[in-house]
Amino acid sequence: MKKAIVIGLDGATFDLLRPLSEKGYLPNIARMMQDGTWGHLRTVIPPGTGPAWSSIVTGLDPSNHGVFDFIVRAKDSYDLAFLNGRALKVPTIWDLVGSLGGKVLVLNVPMTYPPRAVKGLLVSGLLTPPQAIECSYPRELYSEILRINPNYKIVPTETAGPGKIDAFLDDLSKVVEAKIAVLKNLMRRDDWSFVMQVFNETDFLQHALWHVIDPNHPRHTAEDFERYGERIYSIYSRLDELIGDLRKEASRDTTLIIVSDHGHGPLTEFLHANNLLLHLGVMRIKRSIFSRLKYAAFRAGLTPLRVFRIAELLGLGKRRMKIRWTSKGYNLLKKMFFSFSDIDWKRTTAYAISGGVYGGIFLNLRGREPNGIVPKAEYDRAREELEAMLLNFIRPDGRGKIISKVLKREEIYHGRFLERAPDIYFQPVEQTIAVFGDFEFSSNRICEPAAAAISAQHRMEGVFIACGEGVQRGHRIEEMRVIDVTPLILYCLGIPIPRGLDGDVRGDVFETGFFQKHPPSYVESRDVYGDLADFEADKDEDIKHRLKGLGYIS
Repeated sequence: MKKAIVIGLDGATFDLLRPLSEKGYLPNIARMMQDGTWGHLRTVIPPGTGPAWSSIVTGLDPSNHGVFDFIVRAKDSYDLAFLNGRALKVPTIWDLVGSLGGKVLVLNVPMTYPPRAVKGLLVSGLLTPPQAIECSYPRELYSEILRINPNYKIVPTETAGPGKIDAFLDDLSKVVEAKIAVLKNLMRRDDWSFVMQVFNETDFLQHALWHVIDPNHPRHTAEDFERYGERIYSIYSRLDELIGDLRKEASRDTTLIIVSDHGHGPLTEFLHANNLLLHLGVMRIKRSIFSRLKYAAFRAGLTPLRVFRIAELLGLGKRRMKIRWTSKGYNLLKKMFFSFSDIDWKRTTAYAISGGVYGGIFLNLRGREPNGIVPKAEYDRAREELEAMLLNFIRPDGRGKIISKVLKREEIYHGRFLERAPDIYFQPVEQTIAVFGDFEFSSNRICEPAAAAISAQHRMEGVFIACGEGVQRGHRIEEMRVIDVTPLILYCLGIPIPRGLDGDVRGDVFETGFFQKHPPSYVESRDVYGDLADFEADKDEDIKHRLKGLGYIS
């Protein structure tokens, strides 16, 4: 078996990497682009960390691996639930490599908590609870990692609130250094066939501080750039140094690949989808006095987003992080603020969950939702009516329409988990507008300026760079997709590719003669994965594990 090393730079975009390369901050990435094949990597809808990384490591789209977002409706309830790795219903590339005798080293890939046994070593990634004990395989590995570098954390803990940017950058830098040290240490221990390390720090950095390095962002100031610009660039430069070291140490039969799950770009405005549904009359409030009082307080400005903004100003960002995305924190928010618990579901026809570049809306379907009222016979008509309302909605300030595109779920996907997807997806008129999805009713406005804690959101185009045996030199590839990454890695390893993957081996990554001489081989999925139903039966349990303490906006 040949070898492959995959470095994930979460949220990385050529809109940033190419200018930094041209300025000399990323000489090794620039050299990889000259010596290999590179291009935009088209992500999935929605372009979230959970579904996108799951597609990268399985070769399947969300309708075939089961993960459409971090956030779902809890079973038999309208409460929100937060996914972990148990939601991924198919084997990953490292499962396949291990089943064929290769050893794997997998570090910090999202959707890997709780960790499963692998033929090698694994440390879970994003979605790991901060105090989790069992976050590695084998279990004792994590304690050993902390002895290698005590600064090691799966997710940085500092926030970039007012007066906290220096501490935030210090924390990011320490975590990146620790992860690099651990990666190098563990790589020396064995003859790995497959190595994968994801750095989510690039994503956190861009979400929080994009305005600092983007001169066209409305919040950009020369003072901020002067103070923080070089510090931000130094984190990318440190990752570039790692890539250079990996190239130097890689054997001739090793393919080095850099990928991101999605891109990034400026964010200036929030769209609150459930407020819009209230305004359109498709969502109704309970008639109870308690719910009406909560709604009156909501209308008067008592909202989670306002309280969180005050907390940031008071320097209480860490306390916010401790309750955010936890079962206790979520239940506290429901008690204190207007929420889905105050909605009259017997008079409600649709509701929104999560957000980002695309918002997702579910019909309150009879037989599927606990108190569904939309008959299945009226499903198509109800979606058409909702689509028309969304596309015709004019902003409250009269500045025109806010939604430019509405897609039915079957217009995007056709897989076996399609029923888990929102019934429709909608996209705002500008990429600078994000559908806010942290809580059911985070604000009392339909549209408002983005919070100070975030200045960028995801984009559909990530990055792909590959260098190694047979790879074309200086070649720009077009229309590469995240679902194409797994079959490409399998080909580079010389492993048969399971039939039925949604992705394809992109032969144009390689020299024509090389690809013709070494055509990909294929095998039936059952022959390498075993019975997929057995895999699901072992892992399929009710979604009850919530994120704990993760300050993250998709």
